[in-house]
Amino acid sequence: MEKVTIVIPTYNNAPYIQLALQSIYRQTYKHWKLLIIDDGSTDGTVARIKPLVDLSRTRVKILKQNSGICRVLNYALQQIDTEYFLQVDGDDWIEPETLEIMVHAMERSSSSTALVYANTMHWYEKAGKLRFHKVVKPRKFHSRYEFAMYDPMVHPRFYRTSCVKKVGGWEIDTLTWGRMMEGRRLLLRLLDRYSFGYIDCNLYHFRYHQTNLSLDQNAPIYNQLRKLYTDKALQRWGNLYTAEMVGPTQSWQSLRLIPKIPRKG
Repeated sequence: MEKVTIVIPTYNNAPYIQLALQSIYRQTYKHWKLLIIDDGSTDGTVARIKPLVDLSRTRVKILKQNSGICRVLNYALQQIDTEYFLQVDGDDWIEPETLEIMVHAMERSSSSTALVYANTMHWYEKAGKLRFHKVVKPRKFHSRYEFAMYDPMVHPRFYRTSCVKKVGGWEIDTLTWGRMMEGRRLLLRLLDRYSFGYIDCNLYHFRYHQTNLSLDQNAPIYNQLRKLYTDKALQRWGNLYTAEMVGPTQSWQSLRLIPKIPRKG
């Protein structure tokens, strides 16, 4: 009986999808199934996928029109019937022990743990060649405010399915219509009622390349989205802090929280 659904959202990932799929099929933990959702790719991604997958444990869904990552993940959430799920982007890949470690960690946690994450290895690709950049080690967050101020996004994101469904999945904004920053918007919502777990292991490989959305040119939009969803979270959490973005608006900004001074009388 499968306990984990691995969700791979793809959009124009033809040059990268083989490595992502190979990393899934090499998992030491075997009780999983794979859900691939292609968001209207125009570069032959679907044709690249078909000969690489084991259809006995893989479903491939093809969306005719590009709808954005948040809508793709909401569609995936409707299909998931396993206790846990893991998001692996179509241009990234994971270590062979990832599922085994994640499942073990989640099953040792309480039912209030909505997410388990680990360390991320960052790679740059240029002219078809990968160059290792660094390992990003997050930390265990002792409060939701600590996470709100933490700048990088955590990977891999291994979710307890019931928790994600209870908060309604991914909210769709009117700035990008759900095309960017899917991780932070959901995690801030999960922190309304749940906690996260951290594993100090290098498990996820994140690839920077010329067509992904984590490029510097998208920083201003990400900054706006981060401020938007942090403000919403702070209001839900009692309106004790004001969020302030720090740094030039055209580059990746940090966020700090300023305590609100209670009114006298």
